[in-house]
Amino acid sequence: MHPFTGFALLPPLLLLTLRLADAWALAALLGVLLVLVCMGGERAVRLRRWALLMLPLAAGLVLVHGRFLDSLIFGADVSDRMARLDAAALLWLRIGCLIAGAQVALRLAPPARLTRALFASRLPPSVAYLLASPLLLSAQLRRRLAEVTEAQRARGVDPAAPWHQRARALFALAGPLVVWTLSDVGERANALDARAFRATARRTTLDAPVFTACDRALLAAALAAFLLVAGSWLWH
Repeated sequence: MHPFTGFALLPPLLLLTLRLADAWALAALLGVLLVLVCMGGERAVRLRRWALLMLPLAAGLVLVHGRFLDSLIFGADVSDRMARLDAAALLWLRIGCLIAGAQVALRLAPPARLTRALFASRLPPSVAYLLASPLLLSAQLRRRLAEVTEAQRARGVDPAAPWHQRARALFALAGPLVVWTLSDVGERANALDARAFRATARRTTLDAPVFTACDRALLAAALAAFLLVAGSWLWH
């Protein structure tokens, strides 16, 4: 599947989550998306990341929309608490569906393939590089972080120690990362100048992802779903 195809499915998903007003329907959609998240490798990592984001959000929505702090501290009368909590539950389910859908799209578009697809697209080279820069920077930071961690381990710092024991080594870890990132900006700019970046409107990309018949069918289905959901919303 082409990397852009997965992201093309997100707009219909966004409209569908906004269109559905029943909590059970949203919960069913969320269950389907979580099953898709579990497909493939690193299912435990993806589910843990989803839970680490959504569980604190659930607690915050309950405290804010339920007005528990107002009733406990100020003695406020919250007679419509259940209605507020129902609205908070709908909001939580919608956000959970979008996060799970984004994880599915990212699983279908690994950073390496997405970067190649951006440079092989019809976007201007400067725009493609601007969109691909965070992907390139994240891989570089992970590599640098592993190098700094190994250097700290060689100096006696335990990376697996509790956070309060590693707090003193935080600046020693963040400092080299910031310095290396800033120094690589000049090197990357010189490399782009040496390769005559933006000299031509289109650049040749090795092993560029291609659109297949399945990708075209999925894009057509995504467009039809987008128009159908948007039309039903506007008609209603």
